[in-house]
Amino acid sequence: MQLDLSGHHVEVPESLRAYVLKKFERISRHFEQLIDVHCVLTVEKSRHKAEATLMLRGNKIYADATEGNMYAS
Repeated sequence: MQLDLSGHHVEVPESLRAYVLKKFERISRHFEQLIDVHCVLTVEKSRHKAEATLMLRGNKIYADATEGNMYAS
């Protein structure tokens, strides 16, 4: 699995990168054919948003979530 992680209006520290990688490793157990993951983390005032696009063999999955804290489970 190749992870492309970027931040919009936020610097992505190594601790946050490790947290995101840990979460996507859990997802990769469910999708054996996971090829590529593109994730964008955005901070706007008190709104933190995570968007992810997963590329599977023959499929693409998009998900997003908005929370008050980037580390919300």
